[in-house]
Amino acid sequence: MKLKKPDEPEANVDMTPMIDCVFQLLIFFMVCATMSKVDQTPEVKLPLAPKAAIPEAENLRGRGVVNVVPLGTAVGGGATSEDKPFIISGQVVDEPGLVTAISERLKAEPNLRIYMRVDKNAEFKTVKRAIRACANAGVFDIIFGAFQSESAAGGP
Repeated sequence: MKLKKPDEPEANVDMTPMIDCVFQLLIFFMVCATMSKVDQTPEVKLPLAPKAAIPEAENLRGRGVVNVVPLGTAVGGGATSEDKPFIISGQVVDEPGLVTAISERLKAEPNLRIYMRVDKNAEFKTVKRAIRACANAGVFDIIFGAFQSESAAGGP
């Protein structure tokens, strides 16, 4: 006599809870992730350097941003001049002001490093003053901002 095997129930997997968990994790990480926000002063037109290395995201975190623009550039409520050629935290400052701002931040963050955004038309003597101000404040780790291609710089 031939016996018939009882039909085994088909295994069905309900994907709804897994999809819900994925969306909740996605929302959680979007809300909790800390994004590195760089002081993007729009007046700074970064130079083009095809061989520039792109720093890793963690290399930009914890960096103080110093912006250097050509003298006479209008910024916020004022303009840069020979006396006040630097922009830090949206404020136009002179060399002693830059040293003070960096020194104060260095007290709060002992491993402070500087990200210097220099306009392609800025004079080197102004950049040299900014580097000297960083050194006088006790910060020697400086990287400079540049674009690798014209398309990234907003060119053709």
